[in-house]
Amino acid sequence: MDRTRRKFISNIIKSSAAISISSPLLNNNLFASYNSKKLKISLQCFSFASEFYQGKFDLSKFSKTVREIYNLDGAEFWSIPFMGKEKNSIFLNEIRQKSNDYGIKNTIILVDLLNIQTMKQGNSLASLDKKERNQAVEDHKPWIDAAKSIECDSIRINLWSENASKQEVMKVSIESISKLLEYSSDKNINIVIENHGGYTGDAKWVVNLINKINNKNLGSLPDFGTLNFCVKRDLSEEQIFSSKCLNQYDKYLGVKELLPYAKGISAKSTQFDLKGNEVNTNFKKMVRLIKKSNFEGYLALPQK
Repeated sequence: MDRTRRKFISNIIKSSAAISISSPLLNNNLFASYNSKKLKISLQCFSFASEFYQGKFDLSKFSKTVREIYNLDGAEFWSIPFMGKEKNSIFLNEIRQKSNDYGIKNTIILVDLLNIQTMKQGNSLASLDKKERNQAVEDHKPWIDAAKSIECDSIRINLWSENASKQEVMKVSIESISKLLEYSSDKNINIVIENHGGYTGDAKWVVNLINKINNKNLGSLPDFGTLNFCVKRDLSEEQIFSSKCLNQYDKYLGVKELLPYAKGISAKSTQFDLKGNEVNTNFKKMVRLIKKSNFEGYLALPQK
């Protein structure tokens, strides 16, 4: 963890008595609580994406890293590094046991149905093609089982769709998510929707979707990323993920609107000044929003 990142995490904690963290990397005088609530800190497995793609990341050692390197209490998993082992009971039991051994709470599996060889997206829960939607529901079920096996509380889904209106995506998403919830609710696993751009970048749209389904096992995963709240990009540009945002939703308003439904928080950070401040997000403002809400879960921080 570089010096500016370390300052950044320290600054988050100093900005809020809601956060309690025990880490040798941070100042020991930062332990605190807010009205007896603790906003706990987890480490994102996605933080090690570059190491994974270089063949330098072993998922079975993630819990050990969370505890021994960062001394955090929570682990947020990502589907890609499972490498097809999401149905392997021996592998899943190993992950669960190691988390238990290190005193780690496994929180969420971020599910990306992505073929890492071709980088092609898998079936979408928000597709206008009913056959594809139904297959997407089936494709997510093993991840619900995996989450249950490693004692996570939730899986995160995506709602990708092309050439469809907000109303159309709303309609088909309600159908798909409701089917998925029939399966997950029996296992007490939550389904969480992250603002991942597109229609999900519109917090009011996400809230409306959640309220229409009205299931206690459905919630949100607010992400601080600016582009996560980009509702519409310039599709004429070749590099879509770096293309200009044509319809930017206010992310502070968006987080505020998503917080009442949150079952986790993703504190995305990408650039820092020399004082360890994230230059794209006012974290003190975000933490104040969290303090005013009823959220008591895990705030997932990146490692780099």
